[in-house]
Amino acid sequence: MRKFINTKNIIIGGSILGIIIVGIILYIIFRPQESEELNPIDQGLLPIRIIQIREGKEQDINFTELSAALIANALISEKQFDKQVQEDIQNLGIDRIDLPPMPTDQIKTIENPSNPQEAIEKYLKDVYTVFKDNTIQLDVNQLTEEALEGKTQNIQSLLKTNTSLYRTLFTIEVPSEALTLHKSYIRIAQIQNSFLLGLLNATEDPMRLDINSKITLSLLQQIDVPMKEELQKLRQKYNLIYQKQS
Repeated sequence: MRKFINTKNIIIGGSILGIIIVGIILYIIFRPQESEELNPIDQGLLPIRIIQIREGKEQDINFTELSAALIANALISEKQFDKQVQEDIQNLGIDRIDLPPMPTDQIKTIENPSNPQEAIEKYLKDVYTVFKDNTIQLDVNQLTEEALEGKTQNIQSLLKTNTSLYRTLFTIEVPSEALTLHKSYIRIAQIQNSFLLGLLNATEDPMRLDINSKITLSLLQQIDVPMKEELQKLRQKYNLIYQKQS
């Protein structure tokens, strides 16, 4: 139960100018669903926000729209066009990245179970079953190509499976000492959901695809180490033995 996403193909190749040009052609304004319309659990399925602050106001960055403006500026610059664009792309002005809310109050937490050993063993078995029944394997390069070609069937299927994974995690009884670990599992599902939504909305902001992939990999790597540490603490405390899953 160490790895729930295949990240070996997380880097997207291709010319950045090519992506920009495709983005300019395909750009459509995207308005996400307002969070107040969603229940607390479904609010956790909102996409990761990449925030830019301009004149004291926060706004989601549309990288395709922004890139078009950068190209326009480069055209009237005295610098070489390619060099100017590359420099501007490296300074896109990301001020903050907001993860979706963690619905902690919706987790079925068990305080002081009568038999902590049995409670932990049952919890870990339940989590394993949930991830086994909702396996997600992401080939980022292939999915990105499909998204840009408007082929969304596979992406929609993965999104449905991941949504089931996410929601089922809130049906599991979680001993309080496993709460930090359980939040990591929920966060994995949230990050995967955001990445898949980004693919599904590729034509609305194609330039964001590469950025989303890098954010996804970075966030999953940040979760991986503390998650393993939490598992190790439970192993040592309750003398638990796990067989490595293939």
